[in-house]
Amino acid sequence: MPGYSHTYVDVVIGGEDRTFDLTDIASLSIGRHPQCTVVLADDPMVSRKHALVQRDASESGDYYLSDLGSRNGTTHNGVPVTSPVMLQDGDSFTIGAHRFVFHHARRDTNETEALQDPTDVLVVERMITILVLDIRDYTVLARELGEARITEIMNRLFHRSGELLKRHGSWAQKYIGDAVMAFWVHVGDGGTPDELISLFESLVELRSLVDQLNEEFEPPRPLAFGAGINSGVAVTGNMGSAGLSDHTAMGDAVNKAFRLEDATKQVGRAVVLGDATYRMMDLPESAAALFQEHTVELKGYDRPEPAFSLTLDDVAEVLEALRARTEG
Repeated sequence: MPGYSHTYVDVVIGGEDRTFDLTDIASLSIGRHPQCTVVLADDPMVSRKHALVQRDASESGDYYLSDLGSRNGTTHNGVPVTSPVMLQDGDSFTIGAHRFVFHHARRDTNETEALQDPTDVLVVERMITILVLDIRDYTVLARELGEARITEIMNRLFHRSGELLKRHGSWAQKYIGDAVMAFWVHVGDGGTPDELISLFESLVELRSLVDQLNEEFEPPRPLAFGAGINSGVAVTGNMGSAGLSDHTAMGDAVNKAFRLEDATKQVGRAVVLGDATYRMMDLPESAAALFQEHTVELKGYDRPEPAFSLTLDDVAEVLEALRARTEG
């Protein structure tokens, strides 16, 4: 690995000092799940798939710590982790009751640092699930409310939605016009039902947030939204110039999430999922019956795509089914 010698983390588990060598592996998963690299099965504060230490795919050889949407969070040097953070030699991070210490000594430090680009930060391909939320009839609302009033409403929506999406472990949020995009990263090449819980928790709270804004501002027509959800491999990382970079995701999976949100208007239901996300949930029959299956035309795609729609009233029931499946 260019520029670095031995890389490892130290932690005490069950009263025993443990060392996990990272020199020859690309990632270290941490959680209660038996398939994690570091299994913390006896710590109730730890989620099944809690956090990930991952090496940058570029030649820099840097490692990044990410929280995987855990219920109780991860801290890095005492600060909550809300997006991937680069680990330095001697850094500590806490997961549940366990404190990890990261060791990552450089060789030829000055030469390596001189070669690094400040925006060269973990731009890699990952399996993710994307949520796109778009306010309905925004242009009409803007005309009816006036620029000052609609700006106040949207600022309130973006601020509060950003807080709740971070709280539920999304890696990044983007605000494009009247749309919000957020994404969650999966461990490994596929996803599991429990990894979608945070997204559906966010969707339940986003609906509640929009209801609150309707009560607070009393617009001439109620605020409403459509949501597109899709899973797939995308490029994620800090993208942009050295002075203006942005942690985001790009690729076909992201584009399809936006198209699926637009398809909510075709099918007349508020939430539309892509086939990959629907299959990932592996729902029991009772919860699966809440969805309607469609074949939808998506702009930019050569052929119709399968999609599955849901009403906002049924989102909470799907969330409970996901939780029950995980606990079972």
